[in-house]
Amino acid sequence: MNFWNKKMVIGFIVGTFILASAVIPFVVQASENEGPGDAGFHRHFDPEKIAAKISDTFGVDKDEILKYHEQDVNFRELFKAAFLAKASGHSLKEVMATKTYDNTWKDVAQTLGVTKEKMKATRQDIASTQLEKKLNIAKEVSLPLMQQGYRGRDIAVANELAKNTGKPIVDVLSMRKINNTWQDVAETLGVDDNTFKKDMQNLKAAFPQRGFHPQRLTNS
Repeated sequence: MNFWNKKMVIGFIVGTFILASAVIPFVVQASENEGPGDAGFHRHFDPEKIAAKISDTFGVDKDEILKYHEQDVNFRELFKAAFLAKASGHSLKEVMATKTYDNTWKDVAQTLGVTKEKMKATRQDIASTQLEKKLNIAKEVSLPLMQQGYRGRDIAVANELAKNTGKPIVDVLSMRKINNTWQDVAETLGVDDNTFKKDMQNLKAAFPQRGFHPQRLTNS
């Protein structure tokens, strides 16, 4: 069954790099500039740290990642391979063995049975895990909310407001409408401006990527 089309392929590429920017931003920066034998890369990035981040995010072996990197496989490719390993339940070795010079990552995903739904579920699983690690939001709380369509950054803000007001996070999320901002919600709940700004700065520190930028949080 061919469950992939051009739009879905683009979605896979965009989705994986949005995910990268959400959990391991420097991997994206590194992979955009990296090439085999690129000495400049090693002056600015630590392969050990990048491999550790990929390992932690996708549950693949760090030493195995480094082994492939030493064989001139760049981190852009390893990121995609690790994502597909997690989404498919296959090992990184099996995924890398499926990828050849003659096929594409679309072909690899098809061979491994990774559908659009599996990719979405994998991104949600990773994002909810990060929320638990970074903000102590229980995965059993955040994951069902993501499955209902809530974004991770909205869950993070709602969690801060819930802590400040004692309201359930679901009730806080329901207050965010298309015609208001999170700052409006904070004001409605009686959270003073200084407290709200401090909370947003704390989120920025926990997730120092544009997806969790305070300005985007207040206006998104």
